[in-house]
Amino acid sequence: MVTDPVAFTIGPLAVRWYGILIMLGVLAGSFLAAQLARRKGHDPDHLWNMVPFVVFTAILGARAYWVFLAWDTCCADNPLQAFNIRSGGISIHGAIVFGILAIWLYSRFIRQSFFRWIDIIAPAMALGQAVGRWGNFTNQELFGPPTGRPWGIYIQPQNRPPAYRDNEYFHPTFLYESVYNLFVCGALTWLVLRIDKDRRLRDGDALWVYLILYAIGRFAIETIRTDSLYVGPFKAAHIASVLALLVGLIGLGIRHIGWRGRDTDGSETPVAAGAPPIDDVEAAAAPARPAHLVGKSVHAGRDNEPTTRGT
Repeated sequence: MVTDPVAFTIGPLAVRWYGILIMLGVLAGSFLAAQLARRKGHDPDHLWNMVPFVVFTAILGARAYWVFLAWDTCCADNPLQAFNIRSGGISIHGAIVFGILAIWLYSRFIRQSFFRWIDIIAPAMALGQAVGRWGNFTNQELFGPPTGRPWGIYIQPQNRPPAYRDNEYFHPTFLYESVYNLFVCGALTWLVLRIDKDRRLRDGDALWVYLILYAIGRFAIETIRTDSLYVGPFKAAHIASVLALLVGLIGLGIRHIGWRGRDTDGSETPVAAGAPPIDDVEAAAAPARPAHLVGKSVHAGRDNEPTTRGT
């Protein structure tokens, strides 16, 4: 099956399925994050106010990262092409880095905990990627080597790599990544809802686990992709995945081994109906944490007391 990459036109403007699916991914992720925010006792309005800034910054980062890697082929002869995003060319790794930076900046601006909000948004990032990857299907890109499997996808001759001109069906690596990201989304959602109840967990764990899981999956899938960008002899996504894995492991280790820093960036009072207070003023007034609890979730119950926050 071949899908026209253009969904519809408005005068001279062609609206592509790729852009529609990216926005559907953003909306799906945002609704999930809003529900998680409400479950964890936070005002979802903060999430909706954050979305435009985070999405714009993530797209900027995705384009900048891709242009950096593909400069010689896309922009060396005409540098202005770097701004022509409609011609294609964005990278999820750049979107992740800039998106996380935007969340940190916005959290600082509204004086709320970055780690609390990144936990809420991490599952949404995975869900958005799962939906957005289908835009690659409509563009006939992100596929692997030829295959005779029943789930192989037909690629038009003009979109096939030169080495595979005589092959018709290829591994749908976009589909593999989409399914894998759904698994990551489910795992992170479960984790986020456990953080406030399990004293072994800490705020921010969803971020580190997201980086680790996505790095592992993307590294494996990138191995069979036929249209990767390279840095020297190495695939750029392999390098980025290794770096993301290291950041995730180091972040997880630091947060769980001897962490004595603040978990919040300012004061916050949840406004969700029926939610118990978890503001930073109350946390600051609490007695010092015993040594045996260092590295545990700041929202877990003390000693043998049950936690009061439900999921």
